[in-house]
Amino acid sequence: MTIHTTRRTPDSPAALPKMHRSTPVVPLNREAALAAVSTAAARFTALLRETDDIGRPAAGTDWTVAETAAHVSVVLTGFSAAIAGDPQALTPEQYLDADFPTRLAASNAATNAMVDHTDAGRFAEVIIAGAQRFLELAAAADPQMECETPWYGLGRTRTPDCLTALALGELTVHGYDIAAGTGRPWPISAEHAKLIAGTVCPEMWPLVVRPGRRRHGGGTGRRRAGGLCGLCGPGDVPAGRLWADVARPGRAARRDAGVGPPSVARVAF
Repeated sequence: MTIHTTRRTPDSPAALPKMHRSTPVVPLNREAALAAVSTAAARFTALLRETDDIGRPAAGTDWTVAETAAHVSVVLTGFSAAIAGDPQALTPEQYLDADFPTRLAASNAATNAMVDHTDAGRFAEVIIAGAQRFLELAAAADPQMECETPWYGLGRTRTPDCLTALALGELTVHGYDIAAGTGRPWPISAEHAKLIAGTVCPEMWPLVVRPGRRRHGGGTGRRRAGGLCGLCGPGDVPAGRLWADVARPGRAARRDAGVGPPSVARVAF
């Protein structure tokens, strides 16, 4: 049995209760975000092709470079399927009935196991193709459509714009993980970081953060430094409102606290 997802809009009779939907705080500049995803995909695959040993550990996660690349490939495929209403990789029975971080970590482990981890060149080709398909689908999608994302929980949905920001974050932050793990630079522009954090933080942190508490997630793919990734489980996520500095138009980052958009983007993932 496979999942056949349903395209949902706010006016659709099949629409889910409002509590399950993503809640945008600041509208995403879709044109800029799609262009950024294209740029990030090219950077990521170039980095991957230049990695001589994809069995080396990536920084910031429990994964190797190969496993990190496999995860990014799975994410792009999953996000595209969510927008298109195509079957997902896992059947409903394969999702663990557990809290958010446990469910997500189990989903990561199951989907990563489906990918061949041996060929960097093949990874690069698959990721470029996956990014191109995602860009085509996201550009044409109704921005109000609710796309089923069962890895986040039963009945959870995200909008195409949220998935676009998450896809940019996956490519950007996991590129940083690979670069840091292999001793190479990976600058993150403030513009890309704002596109990521301005949407990802307010829309995704409520799933894992409670005011005044720190929550710890376990399992494959947990970020050692803490954070939340589009299909990654959370690590130690500091409660707070770091995203406010990048989510509110016209407001500068708190430089005195050492918080700028690129740092917030990495923490958010």
